[in-house]
Amino acid sequence: MNQSFDFIKAFGKSILLQASLLTALAMPALCSSSNDSNRNKSTYLSKNKNYKPFNIQEYLEVFYPVGSAEYFVIVCADLPDNNNPKCVYRKGEPGHVFLILSKRNPLTAEVITRSFGFYPRVPVSCLFKQVRSVIHDNSNREYDASIEKKLTKEEFAGMLGKCKELAKKKYNLKKYNCYGYVLEVFNSLPGIEKLPVTNVKFPFIFGRGGSPCGLYSDFKKLASNGSAWAPFIKFGIFKSPASNNPQNIIPSF
Repeated sequence: MNQSFDFIKAFGKSILLQASLLTALAMPALCSSSNDSNRNKSTYLSKNKNYKPFNIQEYLEVFYPVGSAEYFVIVCADLPDNNNPKCVYRKGEPGHVFLILSKRNPLTAEVITRSFGFYPRVPVSCLFKQVRSVIHDNSNREYDASIEKKLTKEEFAGMLGKCKELAKKKYNLKKYNCYGYVLEVFNSLPGIEKLPVTNVKFPFIFGRGGSPCGLYSDFKKLASNGSAWAPFIKFGIFKSPASNNPQNIIPSF
């Protein structure tokens, strides 16, 4: 009897192991393209030791005081595969959604910019549970679509506060990731047409959640259905500005 039980247990483990291996082998090919150079190579969960998190309080301090200046926010969607907006995962890359904030001095044309996003402190664990989050700088990050808004000083001050408040939230790939953070920050603006929140299906067992693919699709719909946002939506291959001290850089708005 014990030998039969041991055999069934071993057989079950073997089946699970084979399924895991098949899943792991299948995932890199989930969104294949004819030319691998077309793939977006900017990494989301970077292991670069120089890719350090920021204290968001200190990181956004450059925008104060919020007074007589021009203010802008850009919501950016970086797809896993530039040539396939429906691909939610490609060779370890789920894409990214992030913010670009800028403050322009109208007298000198000097601009202060911050490009940043919401990340898990422990990337692997975030697949299965909530983990502590962290803010990373996204200078020079590639992205495929964006929506831009000019803000009043009151709106900008409120957005800075919201960025700091929501940075305290925990990260989970399905429940609250970079997409959720950016959409919640942007939709906190009063009196605007709220951006839709659309979850997409992730590969295999990972369920549904926020993705740059969902945001890209919603941007397409907003651009074509007469939305008030339509004139401020862009598609293409762009690169975020470097987070900086004042520089003579004019926002694209």
